[in-house]
Amino acid sequence: MRSGSILLLAALLNLLVQPEKSLGQPASSPGNAAAALIAELGCANCHADLPVKSSLKERTPDLSSAGLRYNPAYLFDFLQNPAKVRQHLGRARMPSFQLSEKESLALVLFLETQREIPGEWPELPPEIRTQLATVAQNVSKQQFQSELSSGLICLTCHRLEGKGGAQGVELGDISYRLQPAWVKGYLVWPVMFGVPPNVMPPQFYKLAAGGKAFEEITPQASRKIQVLADYLFSLQTDKRNALDQKFAAAKVSFPQVNAALGETIFRSQNCAACHPHQTIQARTNAAPTLAEEGNRVRAAWLQNYLKQPVAIRPFGYHPGDGSRMPDFQLTDQEAAAISGYLIGKAPREQQSKPGPLSAFARKKAGLLLSEKLSCLGCHRLEGRGGRIGPDLSEVGARLQRDYVHSVISNPRGINPHSVMPKIPISAEMAQLIGDFLLQGEPMSRDSKYLSLADNRLLALEIEMGPSTNAKRDYLRFCAACHGAEGQADGFNAQFLSVKPTSHGDPIYMATRPDNTLYDGVHSGGYILNKSHFMPPWGESFSGEQIKGLVGYMRTLCHCQGPSWSLDNSGSR
Repeated sequence: MRSGSILLLAALLNLLVQPEKSLGQPASSPGNAAAALIAELGCANCHADLPVKSSLKERTPDLSSAGLRYNPAYLFDFLQNPAKVRQHLGRARMPSFQLSEKESLALVLFLETQREIPGEWPELPPEIRTQLATVAQNVSKQQFQSELSSGLICLTCHRLEGKGGAQGVELGDISYRLQPAWVKGYLVWPVMFGVPPNVMPPQFYKLAAGGKAFEEITPQASRKIQVLADYLFSLQTDKRNALDQKFAAAKVSFPQVNAALGETIFRSQNCAACHPHQTIQARTNAAPTLAEEGNRVRAAWLQNYLKQPVAIRPFGYHPGDGSRMPDFQLTDQEAAAISGYLIGKAPREQQSKPGPLSAFARKKAGLLLSEKLSCLGCHRLEGRGGRIGPDLSEVGARLQRDYVHSVISNPRGINPHSVMPKIPISAEMAQLIGDFLLQGEPMSRDSKYLSLADNRLLALEIEMGPSTNAKRDYLRFCAACHGAEGQADGFNAQFLSVKPTSHGDPIYMATRPDNTLYDGVHSGGYILNKSHFMPPWGESFSGEQIKGLVGYMRTLCHCQGPSWSLDNSGSR
């Protein structure tokens, strides 16, 4: 029996006996069906508390070799306009991260540098290496079809010109998506690129005994590879040229963008959660926990959000990490299924609004928020305020009443990962603020994420090596406004009516005693006649934590407080 026939039989038997791993099997109950969808999409790769696990990462391209594999001009367009490429992933697809040209360019420049082929492999056969050093041949369609009909099984899984299978990538798109050298190496031995034989059976070469070299499976293997690759790369030249021109124009428009920024964006979007990478690991705790979603949000809001995600936290779940909720372009049915699963069988929805507030109560609550409390240092309300937390104008449409009151009274009690401080207000005042926000009407607002290219990412620095506890606290809780080096240039500073204090300014900081800095952190800016948008942290930080922050501020300004405030008794 010919080797091509053997491979075809093996492939068909594999599909019949053990289909390619499914991320979620069809289920009879709606809950199981929704869990299967969540598994296929890979939601639990970021929302780690979900009990639905995914094998998506085992089946997506390893981006360690992205610079060898992809045409960078294609990646640049694809990142801005993702489309489903791999049909074998079921309902999984590359989502949109709402990337701008500048952000996409940075990411592509980083991916171009990724040229590591995992594992240790022999050199490509010498005849293939010779091909790579020569100009592509002109191959006729007749020659190409002749090779396809000579025992190759490409169209068993792949499609071309409307013919073939529906599992593999479209062969007609290869010319603008991939690089010729990579395609030829891939056809020699797909396993090098993480694709097991049951997915892409090797048809041309195999590893010789001892694994030190490749040997032919079929005669004239290198000629067959050259005919296939050269013909496919002769297709869609107009599209490839258009993509190249668009990519070249972006590099001219944004000359300051570089691969280092791209790596930061790669990490911030947790790309390694769904794509293998040999040196970059997936981030943990990268997205909110969803176990209590049924007690937190309203079902109607959640379904709409899943269908069309907007920026709830404009610069990341952890302030400054730049993380974004990807848009999977879910159908109405998919959004309803996932929403129903997350809300649970018996959602504990509260009444949409509390009882009406008097004119006096509304006026009082509005003044408290705008002139006394620190809420608008992090949140927006009616277009005013920070961009760290969610827009308070959306509270009534988004959240349930009990949750709103709980999070105002004790933020970390209900969400241990929250950076929101506990504000020392009475239960009655907390109730008033909550009811006021719940009765607000949603406003038309800018729901876009802040630029990953124009705002410095912060929280990732906590994960990139050892730091003191004080530095970690400063980056997590303070740097969004005061900046990573205390230069008052955090991403949130631009939205505040009063510029934050520059902790890196040695002239100013030398006039402030440590006790004064302690009081400012503990009780907020209001107590020092500074901006009331600076929140009080005294009920969220221990005394030792605040002392640590004061000490860390001194390292930023490289200064001490005024001489009269220093205890110099130990120096005598």
